[in-house]
Amino acid sequence: MSTLAAHIIKSHDSVSVSVNADTSTTTSLFEGHLLHKTSEKPQIHFTDFDFGVASILLFSFVLFVWLYATNRKRLNQVMKAFYITRLTNQSSREELSLGNRVAIFLSILFVVSFSLFLYLTAEYYGYMEGNEVLFFFKILITICLAYGIKILLVRFFGFIFQNQKESGDYSLMIFLFCNILGLFLLPIVVCMAFIKDVSPLIFIYSGISVFVLLLLIRVLRGVMIGANSIRVSKFYLFLYLCTLEILPFVIIVKLFMKNFN
Repeated sequence: MSTLAAHIIKSHDSVSVSVNADTSTTTSLFEGHLLHKTSEKPQIHFTDFDFGVASILLFSFVLFVWLYATNRKRLNQVMKAFYITRLTNQSSREELSLGNRVAIFLSILFVVSFSLFLYLTAEYYGYMEGNEVLFFFKILITICLAYGIKILLVRFFGFIFQNQKESGDYSLMIFLFCNILGLFLLPIVVCMAFIKDVSPLIFIYSGISVFVLLLLIRVLRGVMIGANSIRVSKFYLFLYLCTLEILPFVIIVKLFMKNFN
């Protein structure tokens, strides 16, 4: 017992000596490394977060939530009218594309979503012209002009060839295509802007695939509208497909390959 007590007392004395030992000459843990002090005061860390893109996406998301909460039935009708002929005719009778509140806000959502998709794609490939804000608005204005001129040309050709009804139906198909494309591109654009652990190419190819798929459906519906009408000339249908559908798409692909390869 006495031996155990002596061992405990000796251990206690050694601990006391180690605690009370002078550590002023001991090497600090914060010395002897390759890190160098750059400032005596705390520094605010700024990231490369794009608040402009985030603000536009927040606006788009709020717009979609408001449309879904207040006009859910009409949104479902727009989605189904793109591929169901009966609902397309019903939408045409209700003048969905003229002055309708849902149609106007869906068009805004399409322009913003599609513009952001093209902007982020160009940013990923390093194709940025001058000021970023100005570049975004150039894309936005180009999209508005392209689809506005397209619908006007469809109506103009319909007037020239006396096919106003068929041209009106296809104009509605273009309008529905834009509305649905904007809805599908919104989550893809959100992923492109905020998900950093996944390659942006996955979202870029997803967006392109959605665009091509909806475009093929739109062209197929246009061919069906022309083929089911005895007043539409097959020559006019072929001319339209070559000049306003196939040719612009080929030009876009050529420009894409020229600038991004």
